[in-house]
Amino acid sequence: MPDVYTIDSSLYIPALRNADELAALKQFLRVARRRVVMAGLVAMELRAGASTAHHVDAVDALLAPYALRERVIAASYAAHVEAGRVLAALVARERVVLAQAPRSLTADVLLAATCREHNVVLITGNHRDFTAIQRHLRGFRFIAPWPTGPRALR
Repeated sequence: MPDVYTIDSSLYIPALRNADELAALKQFLRVARRRVVMAGLVAMELRAGASTAHHVDAVDALLAPYALRERVIAASYAAHVEAGRVLAALVARERVVLAQAPRSLTADVLLAATCREHNVVLITGNHRDFTAIQRHLRGFRFIAPWPTGPRALR
Protein backbone atom coordinates (compact mmCIF):
# COMPACT_ATOMS: atom_id res chain seq x y z
CA MET A 1 0.00 0.00 0.00
CA PRO A 2 1.41 3.44 -0.89
CA ASP A 3 2.45 5.79 1.89
CA VAL A 4 0.18 8.61 2.99
CA TYR A 5 1.79 11.92 3.97
CA THR A 6 1.09 14.96 6.08
CA ILE A 7 3.05 18.18 5.93
CA ASP A 8 4.43 20.01 8.96
CA SER A 9 3.33 23.61 9.52
CA SER A 10 6.99 24.61 9.33
CA LEU A 11 6.75 23.89 5.59
CA TYR A 12 3.30 25.34 4.94
CA ILE A 13 4.19 28.69 6.53
CA PRO A 14 7.07 29.47 4.13
CA ALA A 15 4.87 28.32 1.23
CA LEU A 16 2.23 30.85 2.24
CA ARG A 17 4.89 33.58 2.29
CA ASN A 18 7.25 32.75 -0.58
CA ALA A 19 6.51 31.98 -4.23
CA ASP A 20 9.42 29.54 -4.62
CA GLU A 21 8.37 27.58 -1.53
CA LEU A 22 4.77 27.57 -2.76
CA ALA A 23 5.90 26.23 -6.14
CA ALA A 24 7.79 23.38 -4.43
CA LEU A 25 4.74 22.53 -2.31
CA LYS A 26 2.45 22.57 -5.35
CA GLN A 27 4.84 20.34 -7.30
CA PHE A 28 4.82 17.81 -4.48
CA LEU A 29 1.03 17.94 -4.22
CA ARG A 30 0.72 17.31 -7.98
CA VAL A 31 2.82 14.16 -7.61
CA ALA A 32 1.34 12.93 -4.32
CA ARG A 33 -2.27 13.84 -5.17
CA ARG A 34 -4.69 12.19 -2.79
CA ARG A 35 -1.96 10.72 -0.63
CA VAL A 36 -1.68 13.89 1.48
CA VAL A 37 -3.81 14.49 4.55
CA MET A 38 -4.05 17.50 6.85
CA ALA A 39 -3.29 16.99 10.54
CA GLY A 40 -5.70 18.79 12.85
CA LEU A 41 -2.79 20.08 14.90
CA VAL A 42 -1.17 21.62 11.80
CA ALA A 43 -4.50 23.22 10.84
CA MET A 44 -4.68 24.72 14.34
CA GLU A 45 -1.15 26.11 14.11
CA LEU A 46 -1.79 27.61 10.68
CA ARG A 47 -5.08 29.18 11.73
CA ALA A 48 -3.56 30.55 14.95
CA GLY A 49 -0.84 32.28 12.94
CA ALA A 50 -3.28 33.97 10.56
CA SER A 51 -3.09 37.55 11.82
CA THR A 52 -4.66 39.49 8.95
CA ALA A 53 -7.75 39.02 6.79
CA HIS A 54 -5.47 38.11 3.88
CA HIS A 55 -3.72 35.44 5.98
CA VAL A 56 -7.06 34.06 7.17
CA ASP A 57 -8.27 33.77 3.57
CA ALA A 58 -5.03 32.05 2.48
CA VAL A 59 -5.15 29.54 5.34
CA ASP A 60 -8.85 28.86 4.83
CA ALA A 61 -8.22 28.25 1.12
CA LEU A 62 -5.42 25.84 2.02
CA LEU A 63 -7.48 23.90 4.58
CA ALA A 64 -10.82 23.76 2.76
CA PRO A 65 -10.01 21.00 0.22
CA TYR A 66 -8.74 18.69 2.96
CA ALA A 67 -11.87 19.15 5.06
CA LEU A 68 -14.18 18.91 2.04
CA ARG A 69 -12.65 15.59 0.99
CA GLU A 70 -12.35 14.35 4.59
CA ARG A 71 -8.59 14.00 4.16
CA VAL A 72 -7.82 14.90 7.77
CA ILE A 73 -6.32 13.17 10.78
CA ALA A 74 -6.63 14.15 14.42
CA ALA A 75 -4.96 13.15 17.66
CA SER A 76 -6.84 10.62 19.76
CA TYR A 77 -6.75 10.23 23.52
CA ALA A 78 -4.23 7.41 23.04
CA ALA A 79 -1.99 9.70 20.95
CA HIS A 80 -2.07 12.29 23.73
CA VAL A 81 -1.08 9.67 26.31
CA GLU A 82 1.70 8.40 24.05
CA ALA A 83 2.91 11.97 23.49
CA GLY A 84 3.14 12.40 27.26
CA ARG A 85 5.25 9.26 27.49
CA VAL A 86 7.57 10.52 24.74
CA LEU A 87 7.92 13.92 26.43
CA ALA A 88 8.85 12.15 29.68
CA ALA A 89 11.42 10.06 27.79
CA LEU A 90 12.90 13.20 26.22
CA VAL A 91 13.28 14.67 29.71
CA ALA A 92 14.77 11.49 31.18
CA ARG A 93 16.99 10.36 28.32
CA GLU A 94 17.67 13.40 26.16
CA ARG A 95 18.02 15.87 29.04
CA VAL A 96 15.31 18.13 27.63
CA VAL A 97 14.12 20.70 30.15
CA LEU A 98 10.48 21.19 29.22
CA ALA A 99 10.28 24.59 30.92
CA GLN A 100 13.08 25.79 28.61
CA ALA A 101 12.13 23.85 25.47
CA PRO A 102 10.36 25.65 22.64
CA ARG A 103 6.58 25.53 22.91
CA SER A 104 6.53 23.79 19.57
CA LEU A 105 8.16 20.66 21.05
CA THR A 106 4.93 19.53 22.73
CA ALA A 107 3.01 20.05 19.49
CA ASP A 108 5.71 18.22 17.52
CA VAL A 109 5.54 15.21 19.84
CA LEU A 110 1.75 15.12 19.57
CA LEU A 111 1.96 15.42 15.78
CA ALA A 112 4.44 12.53 15.67
CA ALA A 113 2.19 10.35 17.85
CA THR A 114 -0.78 11.21 15.63
CA CYS A 115 1.17 10.35 12.48
CA ARG A 116 2.21 7.01 13.92
CA GLU A 117 -1.32 6.24 15.02
CA HIS A 118 -2.65 6.87 11.49
CA ASN A 119 0.39 5.29 9.75
CA VAL A 120 1.14 8.60 8.03
CA VAL A 121 4.62 9.84 7.07
CA LEU A 122 5.41 13.38 8.20
CA ILE A 123 7.18 15.69 5.77
CA THR A 124 9.23 18.23 7.72
CA GLY A 125 12.40 20.26 7.66
CA ASN A 126 12.76 19.94 11.45
CA HIS A 127 15.05 16.92 11.51
CA ARG A 128 16.71 17.62 14.85
CA ASP A 129 13.56 17.55 16.97
CA PHE A 130 11.84 14.76 15.03
CA THR A 131 14.96 12.58 15.14
CA ALA A 132 14.97 12.87 18.92
CA ILE A 133 11.24 12.13 19.03
CA GLN A 134 11.67 9.14 16.72
CA ARG A 135 14.19 7.58 19.12
CA HIS A 136 11.33 7.26 21.64
CA LEU A 137 8.39 6.63 19.31
CA ARG A 138 8.86 3.41 17.36
CA GLY A 139 6.98 3.29 14.12
CA PHE A 140 6.95 7.07 13.64
CA ARG A 141 8.32 8.02 10.21
CA PHE A 142 9.34 11.35 8.74
CA ILE A 143 11.16 12.52 5.62
CA ALA A 144 12.70 15.68 4.22
CA PRO A 145 10.81 17.85 1.76
CA TRP A 146 9.97 17.31 -1.14
CA PRO A 147 9.94 13.73 -2.42
CA THR A 148 8.85 14.15 -6.04
CA GLY A 149 10.69 11.60 -8.16
CA PRO A 150 8.86 8.55 -9.49
CA ARG A 151 10.60 6.29 -6.98
CA ALA A 152 10.47 8.79 -4.10
CA LEU A 153 6.81 8.16 -3.35
CA ARG A 154 6.29 4.52 -2.47
